Amino acid sequence: MTWTQIQGFEAATGLRLPSEAEWEYACRAGTSTAFNNDSDDDATLDEIAWWDGNSDPPGTRVVGLKAANALGLHDMSGNVWEWVEDWFDAAYYQMSPVADPTGPVSGTSRVLRGGRWSSPATNCRSSRRFSSPPDEVIFDFGFRVARHP
Repeated sequence: MTWTQIQGFEAATGLRLPSEAEWEYACRAGTSTAFNNDSDDDATLDEIAWWDGNSDPPGTRVVGLKAANALGLHDMSGNVWEWVEDWFDAAYYQMSPVADPTGPVSGTSRVLRGGRWSSPATNCRSSRRFSSPPDEVIFDFGFRVARHP
């Protein structure tokens, strides 16, 4: 699924992609560790994620087979990279506000978060960012929605 394709879904449902900051807040669920299970140990990733270390046979999985984070959200790490609303700028967080950053106003690539079933553990960390052009079709790109408060 491309970022551009998601825009039609959003228009039809009134839902939206989360900002990158919203996504990370939801993923971390109050933790400050590498993973949202309150651990920095790669060996604990099997508890919360489908990743390169446990995805045999290879491929995506039904959401909810791994433990939820403290907010009750499943598969924030691993399974599929998740598109967020923000444009990508590698240096953005060096100059952004600490509270509620809004993301760059333009760019050529959009941000994806969370890692995928074939990712190494480092790509499944709560802080890991990835980017891709908004029209790029990759079989393990997905999304999760947010709604306006």
